[in-house]
Amino acid sequence: MSFVENKADVLVIGGGIAGIRAAIEASESGVDVIILNKGAICKDGAAAWMAGNGFQVALYPPDSIETHIKDSIKAGWYLNNQTLVKTFLSLGPRVVSDMNKWGVRLAKEDDRFSQLPFPGHSLPRSVCGKPGLFLGPEYKKALYRQIKRRNIKVKEDFFSTDLLVHNNTVGGVVGLDLRSGSTEVFRAKSTILATGGFMGCYNFTTANPNLTGDGHAMAYRAGTKMMDMEFMQFMPGAHLWPANARGDIYPYLLWVNLHPQFYNILGERFLERYYPEKKEWVTREAAGRAIATEVREGRGSPHGGAYMSFHHLPENLINHFLERAAGVHYFEKLRDAGLDIRRDAIEIAPAAHYVQGGCWINERCETSYKGLYAVGEVGSGGKDGADRLAGNSITFCLAMGVVGGEEAARRAKEAPLPEINKSDVEKLSQQIMSPLKSPKGKRPIEVKRKIREILSTYATLSRDETGLKTAIEQLKQIRENDIPAMATIAKHRTFNLDWLDALEVNNMLDVGELVCTSALTRPETRGLHERIDFPKADPGWLKHIMISKEGDGMKISTEPVDFCIIQPDKEV
Repeated sequence: MSFVENKADVLVIGGGIAGIRAAIEASESGVDVIILNKGAICKDGAAAWMAGNGFQVALYPPDSIETHIKDSIKAGWYLNNQTLVKTFLSLGPRVVSDMNKWGVRLAKEDDRFSQLPFPGHSLPRSVCGKPGLFLGPEYKKALYRQIKRRNIKVKEDFFSTDLLVHNNTVGGVVGLDLRSGSTEVFRAKSTILATGGFMGCYNFTTANPNLTGDGHAMAYRAGTKMMDMEFMQFMPGAHLWPANARGDIYPYLLWVNLHPQFYNILGERFLERYYPEKKEWVTREAAGRAIATEVREGRGSPHGGAYMSFHHLPENLINHFLERAAGVHYFEKLRDAGLDIRRDAIEIAPAAHYVQGGCWINERCETSYKGLYAVGEVGSGGKDGADRLAGNSITFCLAMGVVGGEEAARRAKEAPLPEINKSDVEKLSQQIMSPLKSPKGKRPIEVKRKIREILSTYATLSRDETGLKTAIEQLKQIRENDIPAMATIAKHRTFNLDWLDALEVNNMLDVGELVCTSALTRPETRGLHERIDFPKADPGWLKHIMISKEGDGMKISTEPVDFCIIQPDKEV
């Protein structure tokens, strides 16, 4: 089978905020950079383009980088890789300065950036934009201009399927050009994974459903060491009902700005029962777990969530916020549904929002393979611990982009172009083409629905041994029965989304097995990982679960946490 071969010094797989920032940093080092993006660059479904208003940076006294680090580690239940937390958060002031310089319209008072308080933070440190507006569109406009200014090469509508590994070194990637329907190979001295998370493996998510864990699955299949896959963040402030705004994260901005109250179907302000002091001003993990418990015990709202209410606030105070948030589409959706936050509560529920698990990385964003780096959600390293502190994601993504881009460029200047095994390319190319060759069979979209239903049933906030074993068995049955029988109805090659669905199914299946196996391995409740059969945290499990592919199975091990900055202040 013939294929097109391309070469670069640094290859970035993924055009979200972390990938673009890495490409910028590598380009500034004078190396040749190519970005491969699944969709149209800065016009796709990258999670950062949907980001809310604010990211966390310690800028002014009495705040400090040290305080931000401590807040992050405490929020992470002391499971964080403390070296990574310090490395990335220390770059916070630089990445804010860069984004401001590149045109992101950040709010200021005099010459200082405005900063809001967020749950879990000991001081206000969220750098923000105009009240009520999302910063996601600002990020993508600013970063797109930087790509164009530097003439960074971009290959759009390219679906990277598998990493190419030879002699324990990653030499590039093979994938499908969705525009031509042809297989292409991209070889590089350094490869950076920046593919985001796998929130699209769940039914209810704040993200785009095309986030199917492509980088996680590629890395795992290639033999990269993975970690912390049991930790998935579910945004408790996601809009559940009315359906016209389903999955919108704007209620979280209302949470931060207006301090609402949460009620169950009985009219009880239930969070004060779980957290009598902080009530609604708790971390997202704590609120999400409480909502899940209310639903499980029959006190949830009609559509399986909780009510967010603003009735305790004077109407003129709410009006003041609404005036500053003029033009926000979320309120138009509420009006279309006949709701007004001045008198009506809205239904919210935890939605898949952010991925904490991914590739093992060190403080240089290097993975367990030479030549492969990982940044953003696909690059875990334990930076988030058992729960990511609210607002840290953009800071981590930008900082990891700086580090990963610089390190990848440094290697590219020193290392030769790695060899690739052409027989591997041939085999992988045949796998890419196989869904088109089957005359008939199961629709890929149907298999996707089955995987999403399994994970949404057994691998959300409330888990137990029976459910996780059931999920693993059902995923195994899909691998054995549905995958061989899967076929596309459409047989054309140009922009065949049925074909894309078929290729994504394999990634979703790998990710699902990683999540459920890792969750089954941790017999405790810690942060985002709740085992209702092990409801308490076990200090003996202050360690990371590592998984790597070994033959047709998984190799599972653990690594202890290094408390090199702060020790747990209690048994957690």
